[in-house]
Amino acid sequence: MNDTLKSLDEFQDKLLTLIQSEQNRLGTITEDHLLYRDDIFNALALELLSLQQAANPYLAKQFEQASLNTQSLHHWKKIPGVPTQAFKLIDWSCIPENERSQVFYSSGTTGKDASRHWHHGRSLELYETLLSLWHREHAPWEGGMCRVDECLFLTPSKKSAPHSSLIHMFGTIADSLPPEVSSHFVGNISAQNEWILPLSATIDQLAKFSQPVCIFGTAFLFVHLLDHLEAAGTRLSLPEGSVVFETGGYKGKSRSLTKEKLYQEIESKLGILEKNILCEYGMSELSSQAYDLQSKSDSHFNNGSTTRRLKFPPWARCHVISPETMMEVPEGDTGLIQVIDLANVWSSVSILTEDIGIPHKEGFELLGRAEISEPRGCSLMSEDFA
Repeated sequence: MNDTLKSLDEFQDKLLTLIQSEQNRLGTITEDHLLYRDDIFNALALELLSLQQAANPYLAKQFEQASLNTQSLHHWKKIPGVPTQAFKLIDWSCIPENERSQVFYSSGTTGKDASRHWHHGRSLELYETLLSLWHREHAPWEGGMCRVDECLFLTPSKKSAPHSSLIHMFGTIADSLPPEVSSHFVGNISAQNEWILPLSATIDQLAKFSQPVCIFGTAFLFVHLLDHLEAAGTRLSLPEGSVVFETGGYKGKSRSLTKEKLYQEIESKLGILEKNILCEYGMSELSSQAYDLQSKSDSHFNNGSTTRRLKFPPWARCHVISPETMMEVPEGDTGLIQVIDLANVWSSVSILTEDIGIPHKEGFELLGRAEISEPRGCSLMSEDFA
């Protein structure tokens, strides 16, 4: 292992030790967590950027062309975001090619090249550890918020779809469930490598539950389920206390609905109250996930509002910027979501997404996919990677 890779390895150990020691000190992730301090987060983000620049020739080239250097940035908000398009064009990774053991592909629209986020044993260790830690902070069966006896995943299993980061996340969650909670993956893979849901069998299984269940799925899989119920003229009334975990988008795989409409249909056709729906935001290029802030409220687990505000864990930040100027937009304005993710030790600490959001004092609101193809002011344009 060369010196740069050794330094990245040491950075991962330092980050994980800090997070775990804070968890032991606080017992939970609160605003007292040291990584919520801007000075500590800033120092780690700039340190990681410097290490990645030394390990990734593509990043070094882009900094050279843009006349940038890590010493002159001073603050994490100044770190240019690597566009998700870059992950489609090149293997954007600090992991040597001969050590890459796992790759997550984005589930983009059919016909477009998928993004590639490479992993190895060490990066997966960090990803799974921090994923489980942050999920436990929001899982409805933790902290006495409610009790479920079964977790039903509408997706295929990790074994069937090993290159999906979302399914890997679901598999990691399933593996960490309390022993009294069982889990089952009901989705399949089609001959065209599409996720499909055995609709009639799934509805039959849901109808048999007599105890609370948590249903995990993407927005488009829920729409397939809801449309099948509508076509059959059927309504389910799942046991009181049942929960929905909704993530992902539509990606042209179903009709698209607003959050408000989707949650209304879930309540109407599945019998699960809107206030019992938890939403999550993540992507294959990231190693951290943002959760619905309302899952931390004192009600069943939120107040039922469909204007959900999301928040990343203390080791990640959401930075909303103008696509014209690449400068931070004021609170309440609209811009592109950039994520600074310290858990992305082995790829890119800063990711410029294609999603639009609104920053708030606490968390951010996700509006959907940007209509523009590329931000005009970005110094790391994807065509430069070809």
